[in-house]
Amino acid sequence: MDSSLKMTENEVIEKLIIYLEKEGWYIGDNYCLGSKHGVDIKAVKDGKTFFVEAKGAAADKDSASKKRDFFDSGQINSHFGKAIVQVLKYKAEYPAHLLAIAHPDDSDIKKHIGKLIPFLKQLDIIHFWVSPDGKVTHS
Repeated sequence: MDSSLKMTENEVIEKLIIYLEKEGWYIGDNYCLGSKHGVDIKAVKDGKTFFVEAKGAAADKDSASKKRDFFDSGQINSHFGKAIVQVLKYKAEYPAHLLAIAHPDDSDIKKHIGKLIPFLKQLDIIHFWVSPDGKVTHS
């Protein structure tokens, strides 16, 4: 597996910001890269607020916790679980906000959690697949 094709969380956030801004959302500096804590992307449009929790397929090259070139099935599942918990915490605290989880459009991630993504809709959570070329699809 060529790890250079695996997107990091930061890359997912950067590509998704470009997409959301083209869709008319204002982000400004309301996003977190690296190991900063907080909402990964906070966007505002027409009086609505949108929180996005992003995950990657590989750790940043400078990450202190990087153990392998890309995430294995256990890490993919664990990161997805953590994203769901975080988004549900946002939902409890900010029930009127729109909420989403974003992942790289990555075959390994789709293999491990792809069948679970449709269940997010039942929780009013949008899901974004983000490609390295900046293409974004959502459900």
